[in-house]
Amino acid sequence: MRHFFIVFLLLTGLVFLAHCQPTPANGIVDEPEPPLTVGLIYDSAAQWVDSVYSGLSESERIAQLFWLAVEQPDNGTSFELLKGQVAKHQPGGILLFRMSPQRAVGVIETLQSVSKLPLLVSIDGEWGLGMRMPEVRSFPYAMTLGAIQDDSLIYRMGLEIARQFSVLGIHVNMAPVADVNSNPNNPVIGHRSFGELPDHVARKSVAYMKGLQDGGVMAVGKHFPGHGDTSTDSHKTLPVVHHSRELLDSTDLVPFKAMIDAGLWGIMTAHVEVPSLDNRRGLPASFSDSVVTGLLRQQLGFNGLVITDAVNMQGAKTMGPPGKVDVLALAAGNDIVEFTEDLAGGIAAVQKALADSLMTRANLEDKCRRALAFKYWLTRHPSPSKMNKQNLDSLLNAPSALDLNQQLSDAALTVLVNDHMLPMVGVPGEYACIVVGQAPVIALQMQQQGLPVYQLSTSDPAAFDRVLQSMEPYPGYVVVIADSQWGRRAVNHSGRNQLIRLAAQHPSLVVFMGNAYHLSPWRGLEKASGLVISYQNSREAQQAVLKLLNGEIGANGRLPVSVKNWFEAGSGIVVSE
Repeated sequence: MRHFFIVFLLLTGLVFLAHCQPTPANGIVDEPEPPLTVGLIYDSAAQWVDSVYSGLSESERIAQLFWLAVEQPDNGTSFELLKGQVAKHQPGGILLFRMSPQRAVGVIETLQSVSKLPLLVSIDGEWGLGMRMPEVRSFPYAMTLGAIQDDSLIYRMGLEIARQFSVLGIHVNMAPVADVNSNPNNPVIGHRSFGELPDHVARKSVAYMKGLQDGGVMAVGKHFPGHGDTSTDSHKTLPVVHHSRELLDSTDLVPFKAMIDAGLWGIMTAHVEVPSLDNRRGLPASFSDSVVTGLLRQQLGFNGLVITDAVNMQGAKTMGPPGKVDVLALAAGNDIVEFTEDLAGGIAAVQKALADSLMTRANLEDKCRRALAFKYWLTRHPSPSKMNKQNLDSLLNAPSALDLNQQLSDAALTVLVNDHMLPMVGVPGEYACIVVGQAPVIALQMQQQGLPVYQLSTSDPAAFDRVLQSMEPYPGYVVVIADSQWGRRAVNHSGRNQLIRLAAQHPSLVVFMGNAYHLSPWRGLEKASGLVISYQNSREAQQAVLKLLNGEIGANGRLPVSVKNWFEAGSGIVVSE
């Protein structure tokens, strides 16, 4: 029985990896690895896990279930303390936070050098390394990706992110977010979700997951069993999800089921209370054996690595102090405690739990062997970073990555209104361009085309009014709402209505460059000649808008979420080039 889990993983996970290697045709990976036979993978993994496990002390076996956060890599004292913890206690992995790629290479190499076993290196990279490393170009948010109709682009993004991770020696991505964002007022998920339609979110999640895992990086679907219908943030409190079991099955759990069926390697449990799954008041799902062991393991059949959301979050701290929180999370069925605040205390708490029979040694062995099995294949290939320290920028921001990034933004453009405005082969020379906020790429291009550009202040309502009132009348306008938050503020109510009236009274193409939920206060823009949403105001999104205006591309994106009492999820008008 001791090899049962390894056998199952190899049949469901490693075989999936072996038969889903990237091909040279995608332009991202030069050569695929030769497929590995089941026997070869099983024999080498089983022997390695047996050998390593038998050589570990009890405290070292427990330590494999903890991942430490690297929060202050440039603080010498703090980093030395972290290095000392790794050397003394030998944890299973680390979680990177904000730092430069160059510093990340140094951090990883230093901490790996004092670890007897390879550390699993993880990071929150929902939109790629750029989420934590500003030097790397970020890929679009999940909401933006949710508008894309060609899921192969999302697969390619996952594959490219995996390539970038491999350059630095990172093995685990805490992504994708598989939450179905059914609450527009959700303060913590929102644009991090692929949308509100369960099957749609499932397809996008699987595409991203497969891209990562085909590239050799563990995908971690989060936040199980679903954080999409919460009105509070689990970083600050313990949210409650009031969905019935039937509603959970038809919404929140759909993406997780799809990813499990597709061979997902990791799942993150959420610090949210779900009474329909466990009626113990105040108990987060991440600490519920009914949710983690009963639902996730037994009912859904997930046999990958189960990782807690960070246990330093307030939603977890409701369970008690560091140490106690750690052992309760493991006893519930989690394999890995992420962001422990007291590694020594956590190890001691687990040892006491073993002595008190809160956990069994068979349970500890199962978790440790599972963690080691993943560690075996995720760290098989050494990171090329040692040879590439001087070329990190060009390796990470490779032309192929930048081109794919642009393709994603192009494909997300969604046309919600089109009254004979699009396709537009160039903006008519007699039009004017109005920019609310900052969209420098668009503003410069409009100026170069000879159009007057009126920049409206988002910080000074009086200045906003002065510019708007001083404008000469034009036969038509391109209105770029670059600051999507501006229209939501009560103080800007008058200015917003002026723009809505202007767009309704003249031939106008309105471009909304932000979160789709932020469009709801702009009711009345449906009277404009055209309304396009790009979901965010990145450099690539601005370039995509210009390409649409110049007739270089069409648009076929679809709204991934509903805009309150206005546009339904799935709305979108196809515009040909």
